[in-house]
This record gives sequence, structure tokens and C-alpha cells, in this order.
Amino acid sequence: MSKVIPFDFESRQVRVQMEGLEPWFNANDVCEVLAYANPRDAVLNHVDVEDVAKRDTLTPGGVQRISHVNESGLYALILGSAKPEAKRFKKWVTSEVLPSIRKTGGYRSASPVRLVTEAARAFPPLFRAARLLGCDKNAAAIAANQAVMSATQVNLLQQLGHTHLEAENQEALFFTPTELGQMLGGLSGRKVNLLLAEAGMQAKRGDEWEALHGGRSFARIYDTGKKHGSGVPIQQVKWSSAVLPLLRKEDVA
Repeated sequence: MSKVIPFDFESRQVRVQMEGLEPWFNANDVCEVLAYANPRDAVLNHVDVEDVAKRDTLTPGGVQRISHVNESGLYALILGSAKPEAKRFKKWVTSEVLPSIRKTGGYRSASPVRLVTEAARAFPPLFRAARLLGCDKNAAAIAANQAVMSATQVNLLQQLGHTHLEAENQEALFFTPTELGQMLGGLSGRKVNLLLAEAGMQAKRGDEWEALHGGRSFARIYDTGKKHGSGVPIQQVKWSSAVLPLLRKEDVA
């Protein structure tokens, strides 16, 4: 059995066997990363026969003959996947894993401490950039954290034990549209969002509401601790009760 080089992509194992200087990627591992439901069908449908080979592989059930793909086969599987992970996986493999394998014959993953340290070093300039773009401290911190996470896969907010950011002014209270609706006589959260939009406070960006310039002094952006299917953190805009008089005018109008 050839030398096996294990490495992780976003906490998922991908094993590589070396044949001389040529890497062969465990097809089952690759298909799991790319969210193919049936690895066998994925290989048959996307990979040329000369780019796939059975190789002895140690499994919990003993040594078995498992399909592996070479670089050409790997790219074929990546191109055949419509999942958002495909682009990140390709960039990671081509910019980090393959150069490392060619240089050292193996892959050296960065230690968790080193990754967090690098992420922390990248945060301050990104935070300053967000502030220069007009974000308040709360929004700038969330934006910088997202940028760091995109580049390093390290969520600094989570590493520090927080699932959201508190309002800058702890004496001020901020409320969800649903909570504001209760203050307005039982309006729904959907209705309040529409009133906020009509007042020029926010606008719809895709599936989410985003505070506009006129509403930023009344709003705070919170990280909910949840993620979209793409891995992007889900944010929530909360509003100061000071916005209520403006919404009452819109409601009357």
C-alpha cells in the first residue's frame, strides 16, 4: 500500500496516496466534500477512465480496493459539482495542498494556534477599513470577522466565546421588528419591516434587510450565531425604540 497523506478541508478528511510524485485522491473523500450523493456514480459520470484507479486503502473493515482519482479526475469532480464548497475546495487544493505535496512530498496543516494568531493579526486592518467605509463599530467588527473567516476559516467571534455582538451603548435597548410591532399595537414583524423600508431606514438585499444611511443611527447589526447553507453567517438588524415615532407617521400615512 502506497504512502497515505491525510489532510482536512473544513473539518472533513481527504486522503491522498502518492504514486511516485503523482498524488491520487481518495474518491469517496472528495465526493463527500463536494456533496455528491453517490460517489460511484459521480466518478462514472464525470471522470475519464484513465484518471481513476483502484488502490489498496486501510478502512475500519481492513484493507480494501477504493477508487482514487488523479489531478485531472479531481478537477473533473470539482467542475461537476454545483455546491459552493467546490470553488473553495479547488482554491485550497491548488494554492496550498498541491504546492506543499510537490515541495515536501506531504502536507503540513497549520496548527490551530497558528491559524487563530494569523486570523487575529488580519482583523485590525479589516476593521479599520470597514470603519472608513462608514460602518459603526458593531457592524465593522462583524464585517471584519466575516472577511477573516472567509480567508482563514477561523471565526474569531466564536473563538472568543461569543455568538453575537452587544450594542455599543448598553443603556440603549434595541429590538427586533416583531418586538417593535408589539409596541405599535400588535403589528407583525413583516409590517414593521415594510414601514422601516417606507421610512427610508432599510432596504431588501437578497433575502435579508440591510440598514440604509438614514437608519444606521437607529440600528445595530447582530451576529445570530447561525449560518446560511453557504456557510455565510446570518445577521439580524435590531432597532432603537427611538425609531417608533417615525414608524407611527408611516403607519398613519
